[in-house]
Amino acid sequence: MIISSSRRTDLPACYADWLVNRLHAGYCMVKNPYNPTQIKRVSLLPEDVDGIVMWTKSAAPLLPKLSSLEPYKHYFQYTITPYHAGIENGLADKKNVIAAFIELSRHTRVIWRYDPIIITPKYTHEYHVRAFAKLCQLLAGSTEKCVISFATAYKHVAKNLAAVGHMELSAEEKLRLAAGLQRIANEHDITLCACCEELGLQSVSCIDASLFNTIAPRDKYQREGCNCSASIDIGAYNSCMNGCLYCYANHSQAKVWANFTGHDAQAEFLCG
Repeated sequence: MIISSSRRTDLPACYADWLVNRLHAGYCMVKNPYNPTQIKRVSLLPEDVDGIVMWTKSAAPLLPKLSSLEPYKHYFQYTITPYHAGIENGLADKKNVIAAFIELSRHTRVIWRYDPIIITPKYTHEYHVRAFAKLCQLLAGSTEKCVISFATAYKHVAKNLAAVGHMELSAEEKLRLAAGLQRIANEHDITLCACCEELGLQSVSCIDASLFNTIAPRDKYQREGCNCSASIDIGAYNSCMNGCLYCYANHSQAKVWANFTGHDAQAEFLCG
């Protein structure tokens, strides 16, 4: 069994205490997001867990608690993008985010996500090339792999993206940008990969059973083109405080705030 922690919310950044408490307890309770009356008890005992994939945009709150992950095989999917307030409103200062990434890489495997790529009048093709080059310089030696994809205008985020002038690129424009980023990544010994897109790059399984030396079927519940191994997600929608306007996991800011303020780090459930 592979644990995803979590696609639905940023547990390391927003709920590090709860995560550590549940690892120590050896289990957590998870509601089916589409039918909250369906509840599952998920074992977090090391002998039941093949590995844990940690997803985050700021690992700083978890750094002092990393010893809690030692009994488990694990790696981090760590997003660092070049956006500022207006697109990523709740994130910490990027200098702190980068510093936490570098420190985390001294203890465990960290895969960098430059994802999603959003093109606007401010965040142009040329802006991304410059920003990516700077980040590669800063992260070189701390990661071997970077994953990219372009923003998807899901129904509930399309309005947010339109408000910042999001522009859809043609397939040719995406390939051109991806090729430029790949050249930069290669200069820093970073392998550039693509998530769920044909960009002329190596495709990637963000949840990769092979990294845990195990075998798992493809996750049939993920979108078309996703190669991820099957996993159990222990997060909850409408709970992430990063404030990213492109986020598919938050549908209501009122619910996000209610879940966050009502959260109990000692509870079996993340929310509710």
